[in-house]
Amino acid sequence: MSAKLDFRRLRYFVAVCELGSFSRASEFLNVAQSALSQHVASLEQDLGVQLLVRQPRGVSRTEAGDRLHAHARGVLHALEQAELDVVSLARSAVGPVMVGFNYTAMEAIGLPFIRRVAATLTEVKLRVIEAHSEIMHDWMLSGQADIALTLVRPNDDRLEAVPLLDEELVCLGTRAMIGDGGPIDLADVLRLPLIMPGRTAVLQALASDAAVRRAIAEKVHLEIESAIPLKRAVSAGLGVTVQSAALAGDEIASGELVARPVVNPSMGRTLYLVSSRIKTASRAVMEARRLMVDVVREAHAAGRWPGRWRDSHLETR
Repeated sequence: MSAKLDFRRLRYFVAVCELGSFSRASEFLNVAQSALSQHVASLEQDLGVQLLVRQPRGVSRTEAGDRLHAHARGVLHALEQAELDVVSLARSAVGPVMVGFNYTAMEAIGLPFIRRVAATLTEVKLRVIEAHSEIMHDWMLSGQADIALTLVRPNDDRLEAVPLLDEELVCLGTRAMIGDGGPIDLADVLRLPLIMPGRTAVLQALASDAAVRRAIAEKVHLEIESAIPLKRAVSAGLGVTVQSAALAGDEIASGELVARPVVNPSMGRTLYLVSSRIKTASRAVMEARRLMVDVVREAHAAGRWPGRWRDSHLETR
């Protein structure tokens, strides 16, 4: 590790960032506040950038501080994993595991996965985070997530993406707005008030054809990034959305929402299990990865996540 970014400095810096002040970090670390301040100041001096803005009642991070904080958390997590992995070879899986879910995955299998980990990996400390797929890739690269389910293949050789499931996209809406029945033409969907996430990457995951993406983007009536508010807006009859049926399994089962496959053109996307190619996975991470594949497979087999299951390349490493 660079002499400028030694373990102690990173640990002190992260503590100050996350506790919000030098005094609280001093108490937490049992380190004199003056020593803590000196370490962070020397880190700023050696790097040649200001990391923290000192304020009367705490600190805030600069842009450089935000970047270093993200990297430092990943480095410290990796060191903790390395230690636990070495000393726990003769024991059950133990230690922290950070798992990222895109919004559809969280709705479809988030709770079953958490329950499975709690029941079978009793010594694992699980941390679950939720975000759009492209944000999840950044978290993977910075070490803030060990494994993730995403709907966009990462454009980085440092990440491995294993396809799990090809899913068909549907138009979700109330019965009063889209009726019952089978497939619905995209042209008919675009005549309805359309509610979608606003991110470009979300549209890229929905349609590979640029003309289709433009047609959808031009007709968006309301943008809502988070899954639960989006579903509530659709259930309230404010519009329809094009998503995976797995996003609204409970609402479809109860009759609150209707799902109609979109055709002409049909629309689909692939679910990927993403992990790092450059970071050695701990036993805890490998076990969590195996459970992740099992839970997604079971959701597909039970009809909770419709699509075509990918049988290849699913070895648990």
